[in-house]
Amino acid sequence: MRIEIIGRKYDVSARLHDVITAKITRQLEHYFTDSDTARVVCKEEHGKCKMELTINVGDTILRAEETSDNMYNNVDVVIPKVERQMRKYRTKLNKHLHDTIEAPDATEEAPKIPALVRTKRYKVQRMSVEDAIFQLDVIDNDFFIFVNAETDLVSVAYKREDGDVGLIEALI
Repeated sequence: MRIEIIGRKYDVSARLHDVITAKITRQLEHYFTDSDTARVVCKEEHGKCKMELTINVGDTILRAEETSDNMYNNVDVVIPKVERQMRKYRTKLNKHLHDTIEAPDATEEAPKIPALVRTKRYKVQRMSVEDAIFQLDVIDNDFFIFVNAETDLVSVAYKREDGDVGLIEALI
C-alpha cells in the first residue's frame, strides 16, 4: 500500500511520519493491495490537531477523521475506525455476493432497507440509489455523493436522524 502524508497548516515531523506509516502498515496492510493508496491529511484548525485518513478500495471510499489536542492521539483513533469500516465492508460484500448466488428462501423475511423519505433537487452527474445507500452504510459517513445511474444526475445520499436515508438530486 502506498501512503501519502500531507500537512496543511501543520508541520509533519519525521517521527510522526514514521509512526503513521508504521501503524498503517502494521494494522491495515493485510486488507489492501500494493496499488491501493492511503492518504493522511494532518492539519491544525482552531488550535486543535485534525487528522483525516482516506483509502480508496475499488469503488468504495473508506474515510475517518479525528480532532484532538495531539496528532499522535489521532493516529490511535483514526486507524481503528478505518479498520472497522473495512471489516464491515468485507462482511457486507461477502453477504451480498452470497445472497446473489443463492436464491432467497421464501419463508425468510427480507432485511429492512432504509426507506427514501426525502428528495431535494439542486441545479448542478453513475451508480444506482441502492448501491449508493450500500456505500453510505459501508463508509459510515453522514453523506455520499454519486451520479445516479437511472437519472444521470449528481446526487447526494445522506443519513437522517430517524435512521432512514434521504436523497438530494442535482439538476443539470
